[in-house]
Amino acid sequence: MLDYRHNRITRFTHWMNALALLILFMSGLQIFNAFPNLHWGSKTEPDEAFFSIYAANEDGEVRGYTRLYGWQVETTGLFGIQRTEMGPSPRAFPSWLTIPGFFWLAGGRRWHFFFAWIFVLNGLLYFVYNLANGHVRKFLLRPKDLAKLLPMLLYYLRLRRVSPQEGEYNPMQKMAYTGVFFILTPLIILSGLAMSPQMDATFNWLPAIFGGRQSARSFHFILTFLFTFFTFGHIFMVATTGVINNMRSMITGWYMDKAVAESSPPAEEAAPEAHREPAPAPTELAGEPPEPETKKEDKDETH
Repeated sequence: MLDYRHNRITRFTHWMNALALLILFMSGLQIFNAFPNLHWGSKTEPDEAFFSIYAANEDGEVRGYTRLYGWQVETTGLFGIQRTEMGPSPRAFPSWLTIPGFFWLAGGRRWHFFFAWIFVLNGLLYFVYNLANGHVRKFLLRPKDLAKLLPMLLYYLRLRRVSPQEGEYNPMQKMAYTGVFFILTPLIILSGLAMSPQMDATFNWLPAIFGGRQSARSFHFILTFLFTFFTFGHIFMVATTGVINNMRSMITGWYMDKAVAESSPPAEEAAPEAHREPAPAPTELAGEPPEPETKKEDKDETH
């Protein structure tokens, strides 16, 4: 049966957040390209970076590398260098993955800051509206849901036939949404504000809670990819539980609840007793005497 699952505000803010997060991710990579190194603390000494994406000229050949805590891997053709018409060009993330596509730090910052406010205001609209109508409590992870996390994972991996889901959201969805709403989102907003010189001058405690301005930048970068992993997990859940059904519910609001439909009795069985035709009564109950049994000998005499 069809169930009206997502209201108009939920659907609108969902798609606005999808657009905002995509542009924030791509413009953020453009900003990172201007200084493709991550540090802890407040200093930016080149030899103290724990993460770097860079290009190196080795015997006349330019190659790209990615380094994490001294562990280095060549990423030519993916990260560190991009082939152009003018030849190889040092670039941490390729142009097809950034906004703008060409190198423009000021443009990337403008895109990033504008859609950061879109993301914040849109998220507040979603949260306040759904808190008022009681929808928020439906996707909060509760202690009783913890025991159902593993069975739900096995169901997604097709290793369990019956889903342990009860209600609109299953335990894994509740865990993901609770983490994103109450941990990831506040941290990524605060770490973004801690990188702003104007905010640092007014609220000097902001970079301090992350251990320094460069630490805030590193946290912001890591949290960005946690959001990306959440997005891929969200898409995986949509794909494994019915793409068409889930997309319809997020566009029109209507969701086909198969569990309810399968458990509903057929129309004939569900019909009230008053509408059923009475079964014919036995002859004895109808008041007619039973037909006498004919003996075999009598039958032989008639022939």
